[in-house]
Amino acid sequence: MFFGKKKNPHDNACFACHIVVTVLLFLATLAALLETVMAHYLIPVGMREYMFVFGTNAGALSLIAFAVTVSLWVKSLKACITGCEACGTIGKK
Repeated sequence: MFFGKKKNPHDNACFACHIVVTVLLFLATLAALLETVMAHYLIPVGMREYMFVFGTNAGALSLIAFAVTVSLWVKSLKACITGCEACGTIGKK
């Protein structure tokens, strides 16, 4: 009733390509998030102490990489749902 089967706006090959790109971008987003945490947090000070470090080149670049991968991942998720130019379904529902 509420979750009826809806028609996919893509061809099968095009949809598979979109799924592969989306999964790879999700993994890149997770890697960028891990690098962001490591660049800002995992700096050993003593035996059991850790501190936050801000203002390093690695920290700034990791934040930029995280922002870029998140935006590309969201864009690829949107492309999975809507039509695309590759399979000729621009604007069709």
